[in-house]
Amino acid sequence: MDFNAYSSEVLEWLEGVRKNRGTDAEKTLMLCKNIRDYAKEQDDEKLLGYAYYYSGETYYLLNDVDKLFRNLSCSLPYLEHSRQHGLLARAYNILAITSMNRGNAPFAMDYYLNARMYCEKYKLYDIGIIININIGMLYNNFGEYRQAEKYLGQAYDLLQKNKEIPEYYSYLLNIYIGLGNSCFYQEEYMQAQEYALRAKEVCSGHLEELEQIAFACFEARLCNAMGKKEECDQNIAIVQKVSDTRVPILDIFDDLYAYSEMLLDTRKEEEFWKLVELLEKMAREAKIIYMQKRILTLKIRYYKRQEKNREYLQACGLFFELSEILEKENKYIMTCILDMRYTLEETNHSRKKMEKENRILLEQSQTDALTGIPNRYRLEQHAQKVFEHAIAEKIPVAVEILDIDYFKQYNDNYGHQKGDLCICRVAKEIQKLAEKDDIFCARYGGDEFILIYERYPREAVVILTEKLKRSIRDLDMEHAFSAAQHYVSISQGICYDIPDEDRTMKNFLQKADDLLYQVKEENRGGICIGSCR
Repeated sequence: MDFNAYSSEVLEWLEGVRKNRGTDAEKTLMLCKNIRDYAKEQDDEKLLGYAYYYSGETYYLLNDVDKLFRNLSCSLPYLEHSRQHGLLARAYNILAITSMNRGNAPFAMDYYLNARMYCEKYKLYDIGIIININIGMLYNNFGEYRQAEKYLGQAYDLLQKNKEIPEYYSYLLNIYIGLGNSCFYQEEYMQAQEYALRAKEVCSGHLEELEQIAFACFEARLCNAMGKKEECDQNIAIVQKVSDTRVPILDIFDDLYAYSEMLLDTRKEEEFWKLVELLEKMAREAKIIYMQKRILTLKIRYYKRQEKNREYLQACGLFFELSEILEKENKYIMTCILDMRYTLEETNHSRKKMEKENRILLEQSQTDALTGIPNRYRLEQHAQKVFEHAIAEKIPVAVEILDIDYFKQYNDNYGHQKGDLCICRVAKEIQKLAEKDDIFCARYGGDEFILIYERYPREAVVILTEKLKRSIRDLDMEHAFSAAQHYVSISQGICYDIPDEDRTMKNFLQKADDLLYQVKEENRGGICIGSCR
């Protein structure tokens, strides 16, 4: 963007912002205020967009989420109208990160897709890399690993064509961590280790302290999963150096949270509590309720395991209070977003076309890329509606979890392509059943699928699940490596009950999972149905 036509004083302010952003927050904010005040007097949209954006970016680094959100929201129409598309894409990216850390994944995806559209349209390759990385991370959070790998792969391809950018090693590390996490969550530890080794080999000596900590968080979890205690402890020592609450919490929280879960599971109590107290302080200072809830979840799990009933009940009470606050916060955010949308529509009528494109992409984000049936994210949305209706009307619901018997052996021996084909054929039979009224299906991850039956009597659910079992058998797919049958078969666990406030989707899912586990222990290829009580 060319600013040469401005006076020497304005140019000095602009140059000051460029020099001080990221290093001197107080001076950057002061210069942005000077630019903003001048721009308001002159009714200059270009300078207003610039000043609001860099104020928002600075508040991002200061962990001041409220001021971040206000300034970046203000910047959008000015950046759009003055065609500062690079800053516009960056603003959407930061708003997406903020929304994700506030627990608003749909808003985050919407912001990311807006940013991605500008990057593709105006060939903003350097910004497009980080957008694709962040979308990949989002999909990882929801267990959509193929989608995650797709976007992380696109980020890698873009990065290799733009090796000259200053953020090259930072972006490459994030891609390797993202791909490594995708493998980690699928328990493909050797492949995850391969990504960790590549990151070490290429990125060592080029990373900032925060990036080193993020990598140490990942490697500690991986080494723990692989039984490499000494290497795990070495990485723990690196992470435990984190003591500064001024680090950008939005950049590092997910890494530290996953690492904290590992500390909790391995009973490293001293390290666990040191980090939890730091995260809690950072989340409170940032005023991010969703983060505070997630940290509280770790404490609740600890108190329950240690049978500290008083602390457990206190933490549960606080969790409820935070939930109420979060609900109000989400309503406020929704209002702000609606206002912002209206302003942008007024600024640029062509946004309608962009919205249509975004809706298509958002629909794609709710669909499993391999099978074409709804994914885990869509499942959560549908389940919430079903259970709210069932509780209000006092009608029965059945939640079924099924998986393919000895699928790992199938995949390992017949190959991943045949494994994918197997999953698709099973999914197709499930989808046929879901064409009936009040039956919903989704791929839960890997070879696991979820079905929700609404209103059906228990006997009808049993008949339908047995019919599904036979339809999979009738596919007659050979499985010579199954200890259950010589063909592909499924095991099914079903929780059937009438939901209420104490019996939610989470409870139904847990019970169905327990019943599935019982089937797999006692009679692979069987069906087990029970109540949530």
